[in-house]
Amino acid sequence: MGEIVREPSINLPPPELPGDDLMFRVAGTADSTWFWKSGQVSVDQFNLVLEYAGKRISDFPRALDFGCGCGRIELHLEDAAKSMQLYAVDIDSEAISWASQHVPWAKFSVNQALPPLEFQDEYFDLILNHSVFTHLDEKYQDAWLVELERVTKRGGLLILSVSGYYPFSLFEENCIKSGSDPRHFREILRSQGHLFIADDGMQNSPFPDFYHTTFHAPWYIFERWASIFDVKAYIVRGDLNYQDLLLLQRKEGGLYLPERG
Repeated sequence: MGEIVREPSINLPPPELPGDDLMFRVAGTADSTWFWKSGQVSVDQFNLVLEYAGKRISDFPRALDFGCGCGRIELHLEDAAKSMQLYAVDIDSEAISWASQHVPWAKFSVNQALPPLEFQDEYFDLILNHSVFTHLDEKYQDAWLVELERVTKRGGLLILSVSGYYPFSLFEENCIKSGSDPRHFREILRSQGHLFIADDGMQNSPFPDFYHTTFHAPWYIFERWASIFDVKAYIVRGDLNYQDLLLLQRKEGGLYLPERG
């Protein structure tokens, strides 16, 4: 689920959009204007980070949006899909059903909570992602990092987002306002680099039981995620001015994920 942080300034007429429930699951709001405009902003930001590699989304023969929801981003990739194969997956079968019916230029499918995906090894040149690893514990995170490495071509690129220090600072403020002490959360994030909060008020939400609130310290990304991928760029608040945006590249060599003590 994305977080609402600013009003994108895109003045294009929206097509038919999903219902309020589906938009809320993706964007944290049922504001259709924000939903539509933010999709274009995300595409622009993905293209901006790809400039570090001298690329744009449309330069890749085959791309996957991992955690696409109801197609907030795919709605803005119709032109790009004319020169590439565009795939998208999500665990939300209702969202996938809507997107499959309304976004014909992409191939949508449902994935399970844990790997594998249905695709063969080294299938994609590019993987896109907004706000999935912001909700996973370390077990789920590691499983999906290894799986995304499997389906990415050697030398292929990935754009993933995480909730870093800025979202955590807002979380701390909310804790204090509600009368709770966030210091133990800060200590976990400082010492372990990965903070997963299961007791976050999402227990009775439309999201799966494993889907909660996760924060990452930048050093953790450069230590643990860099054991799987080469980190080409780390852009603080590069994703909708809220989450941090990562540009990763699959290593040419083998996969190594260190054990956690």
